[in-house]
Amino acid sequence: MALHKRTLYQHQTTNLSDDVICHHILPRLPCKLLSRFKVTSKAYHALIAPKTYFATLQSLSPSPCSTGFICVNGRNLSFLAEQDDIGVPDPSLKFMVKSLQDVKLLASANGLLLFYLFGEVNSLCICNPATMEKKILPKEEPEENITKEMGLVFNPHVSLDKYAVVDPLFKTSSAGIEYTFNVYSSQTGKWACSNQKVSMPCSRNALSNPVYALGLVYWSCVDYLLWFDPEKDSAGTILLPYNYGSARQLVEAFKDELACMCITSKGDVEVWKLIGGTKWNRLYELSSDTLIHEISRDHCFCPLSDEIGTRSILTDFATPVAFDGKSMYLSVNMKDWHRLRKNRLVSNKRISFDEDVLYFMDRVDDDYFYSDSESDANDDCEDNLEELLCCDMLIGKLINTSMSVIRTNRNFRVFHYHNSMVSVPPISK
Repeated sequence: MALHKRTLYQHQTTNLSDDVICHHILPRLPCKLLSRFKVTSKAYHALIAPKTYFATLQSLSPSPCSTGFICVNGRNLSFLAEQDDIGVPDPSLKFMVKSLQDVKLLASANGLLLFYLFGEVNSLCICNPATMEKKILPKEEPEENITKEMGLVFNPHVSLDKYAVVDPLFKTSSAGIEYTFNVYSSQTGKWACSNQKVSMPCSRNALSNPVYALGLVYWSCVDYLLWFDPEKDSAGTILLPYNYGSARQLVEAFKDELACMCITSKGDVEVWKLIGGTKWNRLYELSSDTLIHEISRDHCFCPLSDEIGTRSILTDFATPVAFDGKSMYLSVNMKDWHRLRKNRLVSNKRISFDEDVLYFMDRVDDDYFYSDSESDANDDCEDNLEELLCCDMLIGKLINTSMSVIRTNRNFRVFHYHNSMVSVPPISK
């Protein structure tokens, strides 16, 4: 009987049609597995090629196992917690640049990444880290400040052969800020200024990371969400859920839908979804009073005392960085946190985590601070080290991940990403 079941199972699994394998299984695999699968036969090697319909299938139905959030973390491309299996062949991107300390990650769209390369190249670069393919873009004329929030538009659902880079330029006046858009098209190989102009009643330019969704690129700016459509040459604004100063908010795209992550001044955590391109609908709402903070003794980040709890963490130190549909990722400034631990007056307290014991003593005038088991709980902690937390919006739990991220003036941007075997479109001349 057991033999019969095993034979039946083998018969069922070995008779999957090529259509099922090619259209419903392979496109959902992460890059590491696809790379191994390519060497099993010439047929599969030809199928998983950059210039085939396979790349379109990957974009149409990206799987969670090949989708995550990517950032430059030190000298490598890194994925957020528990997403390392997504992977890329060479996280150091040696095929593009000698060191990732010489680049700035600007944008992401459907498997393609936009970088600025410093040094001798000193130009924009489009690359696909999964296929290790790159193309250097011609310089923008006149060459603008490279710290601007350029957006990348690439829609393989429509065409595998074109993309656009959008640079939002601005001018200030007594009435506010006026935005115009300089657009690079791979089809023309040139930069061209759009006729669109958008005015905002803002006193300063404060564009956030660019976000791509369904052919449009978005930037949050103070109280508004600025958007631009290079295909239709149209632009506009959408009012964000909260006014500036009443919440820290960040817009992210998940499954081609825009979500706005908010940490209110009260320490509450909320996620809003954009409906119909004009209206925000609240998806999740968690109060810091009811949020469970799960602490691991393996992490140096934890509340100091009852007086410095979850509410203080969220209101004073946490910044939203990503949203995956059910969990919000937050970064916590470790320098500020350690400074608080050093300078805040706390009563003598013994905190025990099994064999590890932390002792905190009263602060005195000579800045005396003592920590028995934390050698890094002082100002020697790197300025740019940030602890990554995960807030599960479904169960109401704030979880310490095992990951720290590095914030620098050049690179601290987290972007939605999924593996794609798509070829970088050629530049027309």
